[in-house]
Amino acid sequence: MERIGSIWKMIVRYLLLVMFGGVIVWACNSAGISVYADDGETPDGAELIRFDFHKSVNQEVGIPAGIPGFFTYFYEGKEYHYGFRFDRNGTGPETEKFGTAYVWAPYTVIYYDAAGGEIENYGTATAGGRRLFATRGNGEELEAGQNKGKNKRKFAADYTVYGQSLRLSEGCMPTAVKDGYRFEGWYAWTDAGVVQEKELAELAKQEQYGTLEDELNEKYTEQTKLLENRESERYPASSITLYARWDKIWE
Repeated sequence: MERIGSIWKMIVRYLLLVMFGGVIVWACNSAGISVYADDGETPDGAELIRFDFHKSVNQEVGIPAGIPGFFTYFYEGKEYHYGFRFDRNGTGPETEKFGTAYVWAPYTVIYYDAAGGEIENYGTATAGGRRLFATRGNGEELEAGQNKGKNKRKFAADYTVYGQSLRLSEGCMPTAVKDGYRFEGWYAWTDAGVVQEKELAELAKQEQYGTLEDELNEKYTEQTKLLENRESERYPASSITLYARWDKIWE
């Protein structure tokens, strides 16, 4: 009898936990607030733009139950946390089915250099010397000085949440083509984890693409966080240039 009583106690305890969890999920799904910062802080001096996250697309943060998701970024040595959930009653192209979340954060600009080739498909990037706008956010113009005056077939630019991956902001990388070569992806040169921006920029300026390609040792994908030092999230990049790497096709 004592054993049966213990079993019933365990069952009751389990049911109470399930009911409590259900109440939490219901509360999260029913609330009207779509996004919040954990302490209301924003970085001093940072240019903030709006990012729209759609539940059907964004796989980086947030979970289907509506319980808040989080991401963290570092700005001038200080850590900032952002928590949000997708609001089923918000506004956006997919709101009725999936929900939309809005976050305000500083941004990182990503420049693409086809390194002797040409951009074939821009993804979510902006072509060449055109102005760069927050097309996945509120459409504000972004500071993208390196983008001005560039050949639209050979260069492109995009943006994401400061120091974060393109995947977080639902970005999609371009692809490139070059006669006689296979496109291997977008790369940078790192030494002990530190991105060597100036050295590569000088080689690219002189169009020394063979030497430049020999130095490209770190591949970037849409899941890669954009950091000045790839070994520490505390060193985000305000901007970064990625170069196409090519593999010769032998007949």
